Amino acid sequence: MRILALKAKGYVLPAIHASMVRAFQSCGVKVLDLAVPQRPLQYQTLKEISNGYDAIFTLDLGANPEFISNLKEFQLSLRIPWIIWFADDPDGYGFPEVCEPDWTLAFCWDEAITHREFSWRGRPLAYLPLATDPSVFWPERADCGLLYPGGVFVGSTAHPNGILSEVPRNTPGFREDVEAIWLDYREDFRQPLHNLAWRNLAQKTKHDLYSIQGDQLCRLWVQALVYHVGMIKRREIVSNVIKPGGGVFGDEGWSSLLRENLYQGRIEYGDELRRVYSNSTFVLDVRQPQSRTGLSQRIFDAIVCRCPVLSEWSPEVEALFGPEDEIFGFRNLAEALEMRERCLQDPKDVSLGLDVKVLQGQVQAFVSGFPVVTDANLFGQGDPAENKENGKDSQ
Repeated sequence: MRILALKAKGYVLPAIHASMVRAFQSCGVKVLDLAVPQRPLQYQTLKEISNGYDAIFTLDLGANPEFISNLKEFQLSLRIPWIIWFADDPDGYGFPEVCEPDWTLAFCWDEAITHREFSWRGRPLAYLPLATDPSVFWPERADCGLLYPGGVFVGSTAHPNGILSEVPRNTPGFREDVEAIWLDYREDFRQPLHNLAWRNLAQKTKHDLYSIQGDQLCRLWVQALVYHVGMIKRREIVSNVIKPGGGVFGDEGWSSLLRENLYQGRIEYGDELRRVYSNSTFVLDVRQPQSRTGLSQRIFDAIVCRCPVLSEWSPEVEALFGPEDEIFGFRNLAEALEMRERCLQDPKDVSLGLDVKVLQGQVQAFVSGFPVVTDANLFGQGDPAENKENGKDSQ
């Protein structure tokens, strides 16, 4: 089998992509690694190179709007399956409208998102969680003891989004709505934040949910509100949970939000991050708002480094990792502080209790899942278009 792998830009995505390429190759798949096309000439090159390949694999769909808007045309002209693994909300890429159902196998890291009702006649969006690469992350203790006894957080203050960031300036009363939703949401993070936002908007507009959920401006308002509430949540949790002696790595926005010189600057994904995770009392995880229940990459990477994780509660934590001696879940700030103290009481005992066998199941899915789903039988025998002409529906 031969696959074209399109490499997206980003902080973690290139590393996940490289691990996926190695995983394909370990299963005997021949892989040609290419960047996601950015210009018309590269589009034509992709069409020329794809001849003789069985599938195209990509994480998300890149950041080029022109490429995304032309994806369906590419799929119809290339006539080979596209395996798309979303590690971000597919709605942000225009899925499913931008994809051709006959040539798309789509996966998502967030199980709750896969249960959304998509207007889509293709194969259902399938759940596939993230995993770690054991060739990149493993326990690595420093001789001098823990480097960050106060715990660490690695991540941005918020994902940059120019459109959503501008909404408060142009929408009267928006900040008050954000504060009202936050006061409700902060009591229990298990509440679906998007649902809270939609109910708030329905009450404001005095319209039923069904009539407003298809409106583009209403969807933008909800996305913006979730974005800003999520930003408050992350800043509140990180600034209160990470103690002196700990560290926060990420964008410069943290420097003005943290005390005690906790901000440590940016950090490279890979060797440098492995050393930090392996030498910390705990790793804090606070999900971004585009994630409903999906687990972040930091959870899987920290666990294999034998470092406890403090994470927002999610049903996926219990399904993938089992007992709470590995991941300490919290539903609000008070519980996060309580879980922190449990980790700080005796970090050695907590760390030695971690069981990496759970992770091995994720690595197996990471390595073997995609070659299985790309089997030609999933698309019927031969070309889907030809199957339809012969009265066979490949769906």
